[in-house]
Amino acid sequence: MTVTAPREAATPLILTHPETKVDPRRPIETLDDLVKHLKQAAYLEMSTIPMYLYPSFSIASRGYSQWDPGMGAFRLIRSIVVEEMLHLCLVRNLLVALGKGDEISFYRKDFAPTYPSYMLHRWPPLVLDLGPCTRELVRDVFMEFELPSPAIGAGAVPDGWYATIGEFYAAVGKGLKTLNDTTPDLWKQNKPYLQYITAYWNKDGGGEPVAIKDLETAQEALKTIVEQGEGASPDMLTVPIDPLKPVPGLDEMPHYIKFKRIADGVEPIGPVWPLPTNPTAEIYRDDERVRSINTLFNAVYSYVLYMIDMVYTSSREDVTPGQDNPRYHYERTFISAMQGILVTVAQTMVATRADIDQSSGTRLGPTVRADAAATMGPGPAVITNAGPTFEFHELPETGKKKHLMDLCDAAMVHFPQLGGDNSVRWLIGKLPDEL
Repeated sequence: MTVTAPREAATPLILTHPETKVDPRRPIETLDDLVKHLKQAAYLEMSTIPMYLYPSFSIASRGYSQWDPGMGAFRLIRSIVVEEMLHLCLVRNLLVALGKGDEISFYRKDFAPTYPSYMLHRWPPLVLDLGPCTRELVRDVFMEFELPSPAIGAGAVPDGWYATIGEFYAAVGKGLKTLNDTTPDLWKQNKPYLQYITAYWNKDGGGEPVAIKDLETAQEALKTIVEQGEGASPDMLTVPIDPLKPVPGLDEMPHYIKFKRIADGVEPIGPVWPLPTNPTAEIYRDDERVRSINTLFNAVYSYVLYMIDMVYTSSREDVTPGQDNPRYHYERTFISAMQGILVTVAQTMVATRADIDQSSGTRLGPTVRADAAATMGPGPAVITNAGPTFEFHELPETGKKKHLMDLCDAAMVHFPQLGGDNSVRWLIGKLPDEL
């Protein structure tokens, strides 16, 4: 399902996966068209999560002042990531409400984004990268991704393409309205008990899951997605923390403005680990240390996606206070696995020397490392630290928790800090067993 992007391409691409191929030049007039657009919306939202997490992991501190760092780039990006996860779930809630929830899965190799790749249906073309945090990356890629209105000087948008995500969601909203007016049983297959509407947390952002049951609540979900950043008006320097229940004075910045503050240097990035751009596991093939922790990272990343899928296959109607229930565990597991395990593994990894020459994708020997250290400067960069690759990892059919424990044990040979009280190994042990 991934679209790989050659840098020299001059035209936008669409997904060629047979499940989601659409003709964006045509209005959305059938349920099949709407579902395909929503699948692409989910893929679009998912592509932001590694793209934003990677540079946040590269930030070696929380700002210029460790005593009182202020908001800073890390917290701003973290708030955006959590809101993007909310948007991902809102799109999936909408698919469930349309009776099509079983037609999408996040834990799939062909649904996991790879980088570099094109932003879907974007004009002018925009290539998405995984890279260490710089003001240039934020300005040239992230702000362009979250662009609230067509760029000045971008030229005419070819028929059917979109200059912003807001335009894409506007087409989805228009299609929803058309189908709601022409299809009396549009919402009859809804399974509201499978939608995700609880256990949401975002310290520096806002919004909340929406239980979708009709056109009005579907439009509320789209409103949340758009107003938080993907299509908010360029004149809106702030938006309500809760777009659906605005309270005077309780505001936050939309994604575009948050990124602009970083790009303009208002919110400091601070020191950044030297990480590779668009890394793959292949460049770590000769380094057992980095290979072991990168494998653990990818497994946890895939496990988080698997847990979100499990949320959407278990009923929240069975949740009873004081009683054990799979849905309760799944909802809290994907959040805790991401915040407590994935982030900690990544922070350990990015602080690790990898000695990778990105220009050749090979590991440097001792002599080359010494020469490189003496000649660092303009030209091909010698990458000295390891970046997580965000690649799909096939988990076993049964024993997924044990699989993570085994991978963590293998990585602990090289990274003993992953073990001990309140550690990654300890947290993995607290994950629910097979349910």
